[in-house]
Amino acid sequence: MRENRGVNNSTPNHPPEPSDAASLRAPLVPASDFSQFLPVQVPILPWQNAKLLSQTLGDTVYVSSAFATALRLELQLGVPAQRGEIGVRIPVTDPDSWSEFFCLDDASLQLSRALRAEVSAPEVLENPQTCATLLSRLADNGWYGIEIEVRGENLNPQLIQVAQHAADAGLHPGLSVLPGTLHSQNHGIISAFETVSLDLLNGTQPRREQLKYLAAQRVVGKIIDAKSSERTNLEAALETLVLMRAKLPSQSEVVVGIAGDFGLESLTLPLREDLDFIAKTRLAGAQAKILEALDLASALTQGKTTVASAFVADVLSRAGKATSLPI
Repeated sequence: MRENRGVNNSTPNHPPEPSDAASLRAPLVPASDFSQFLPVQVPILPWQNAKLLSQTLGDTVYVSSAFATALRLELQLGVPAQRGEIGVRIPVTDPDSWSEFFCLDDASLQLSRALRAEVSAPEVLENPQTCATLLSRLADNGWYGIEIEVRGENLNPQLIQVAQHAADAGLHPGLSVLPGTLHSQNHGIISAFETVSLDLLNGTQPRREQLKYLAAQRVVGKIIDAKSSERTNLEAALETLVLMRAKLPSQSEVVVGIAGDFGLESLTLPLREDLDFIAKTRLAGAQAKILEALDLASALTQGKTTVASAFVADVLSRAGKATSLPI
């Protein structure tokens, strides 16, 4: 029951879905007016296996162009080609693998502003020289920024230096944390980052006294689970984001985020025939999660009526499951 985005698009932020792989080659020129874009942050689609992308798109995708194809597909779905809205997990400790992330040709290089590197805090802090090299590579290739993920509730003060080095390189530093990280001892460290992502999947709503420690211009609420095969409860997710926004300073921008990544272990190995269906289903699920994020962003910024059909479909699906009726 999702609206046909290619026929009747009630919001200008959702471009028509591509009808074939050829449409992915169309140039996508980023605009400078961010207000016209939906505030979303998503992981990149699984791209490590060109065969999977070829099967999904119905056209041949070569290994050398798989990364660019996955990037363009997300942009065609409606993800903005700006502000590092597409996250790509990069291993700091494996520089030999970096070349596969910096493979965009001249025609696609302008799309690098949609990319941000996702790295873990321990790898960054334990390998400062390698991290400095990575920051330089990201800047040279036109990436928008870098996001440092911290799983504990106490931040290392050295993260301030990492954020400054990223800014000096021309990158935009971001921090991904748990709500429990928002306390007075971390305030000075958090304020060094212009974007802060909060993992909201456990259902814990950040308290007002916690959110006062956010000086960031952008606050990303990671409310959609990339790994889950279940539909996101749009009503509950929207309520969580609205409540969080009400507790933040008026100048803060709330962004809809997807937690985790779409990477599949099967994609790092030769794809077996018996995994084709599973892998294709997961990729289709990844696209569905991105559309959920876009629907939530539309509802958050423009009102739920702009994507009413998506919310109705979600309610009907849950009602059907509750009554064991197919929807």
